[in-house]
Amino acid sequence: MTTFDTSFAIPQTKGGFDMRNQHHIGRYGISVSVLAVSLSVLAGATAPAAFAADSRGKSSVDSGEIRWEDGTKFDDARKWAATAWYNTEYKLTKIKIAPDAWNTITDLEWKDENRKDVSWVAQWRGKAGADSIVMNKAYLDDGKKYGTKAWRRKAAAHEMGHALGLGHRADGNLLAKTMGGLPSNARPTSTDRAGYNKLWG
Repeated sequence: MTTFDTSFAIPQTKGGFDMRNQHHIGRYGISVSVLAVSLSVLAGATAPAAFAADSRGKSSVDSGEIRWEDGTKFDDARKWAATAWYNTEYKLTKIKIAPDAWNTITDLEWKDENRKDVSWVAQWRGKAGADSIVMNKAYLDDGKKYGTKAWRRKAAAHEMGHALGLGHRADGNLLAKTMGGLPSNARPTSTDRAGYNKLWG
């Protein structure tokens, strides 16, 4: 059994989860949380369907936009995530994703951590004030397990989907529950886009 302190882990191959108000994707999982209730799950188990729901209330969106500040070394991945989800080709323009400015309020901060003690690769953290997307250098730096441009883009775009309020979907979608289940092009699939459009109109 694998237990995580701060996450509802969505396994790559194995995992457990702990429910709080966060999302992350990791070697063994990603996180979502609810009322700080902790739950351990046997290896291979999946999260209850209730925690995979899309939610405007569990998003970084404020007044039809996400304004972000940059604090990550993975700029290419951050840029990719923004253009993957704010994209005229895919008709994803309901929520504007743009840098913070002098006259706006930051909704989302990009950060890096170097956490070898956890299994997540990247994580969206919903909180009071600005939410954050954290990129884990322990797995994303050059030479690490997911230390390529392609993997970084997948992780960042996945987490931006959570910042938009989207829950998990089946493997093959950008909001898949596991790193191995993400699409190779790191773009929202028709299922991801349908969830976005249903949530945001």
